Amino acid sequence: MIKIDRYFSCLIVGLVLILGIAAVGSADAGLFGLFKSKKKASKEIVVRSLVIFPFDNSVGVGKIPENFGDDMASALRTILSENDQYWVYYYTDRLAPIKRAKDEGEIKDDDDATGPFTVDTNKCLMLAKLLAADYLLVGSVEDYRIDGAHKSAQLTVSVNIMSTKTGKVVKTLLVTGRTPEGSSPSEEEDARALAAGDVIAKLKAQLFEEAASPDASSNTTAEKKSAEPAPAAMPAVQTAR
Repeated sequence: MIKIDRYFSCLIVGLVLILGIAAVGSADAGLFGLFKSKKKASKEIVVRSLVIFPFDNSVGVGKIPENFGDDMASALRTILSENDQYWVYYYTDRLAPIKRAKDEGEIKDDDDATGPFTVDTNKCLMLAKLLAADYLLVGSVEDYRIDGAHKSAQLTVSVNIMSTKTGKVVKTLLVTGRTPEGSSPSEEEDARALAAGDVIAKLKAQLFEEAASPDASSNTTAEKKSAEPAPAAMPAVQTAR
């Protein structure tokens, strides 16, 4: 437990370092175009909900820690919750509506309430509806690389955002994060945490940019794979309060 707590702390520190304390963005931006700015609202804000499922591990537990995907999804939930225009939930089968569905027999098999999630869209939609969420986000760690000296890590994550009402994919993202140059982490764990922070910062920047309407066709954004290092600070969004 101590090791897991330390890793999650490293992940949060890495995220803070990547985002940068001076990063600013558009106050009018909404979460992938779904949540409108207060300045644009005529009378009252329509607050919608998003449930984030723990990220699946497609690279194997031997390469990354067992709870790595859980920690990344939880950190993403924390950073997206900065904006009061929507509610963001982190999924766990211990949530009251899920436990009640189990007790009442609506969920008959424990596997229907636990991961992996990216391989079963219907399961995720069912769970999101039990939580009365408007949208759901599922992700998977697709690739992880570390150099021989443990000085630099590279991490690739794929994410789908779906409308609970229509069952359609609203947006698909493929993001690669890297340990920033000059950070000089002493251990692989720290290098990996910094790369994870880079991924989360990029996800935040892309999720907050203005996009098409909620029920528009899938908008796919794939990061080009190149040898160029990621910027030291990712763009962020200044929330309207």
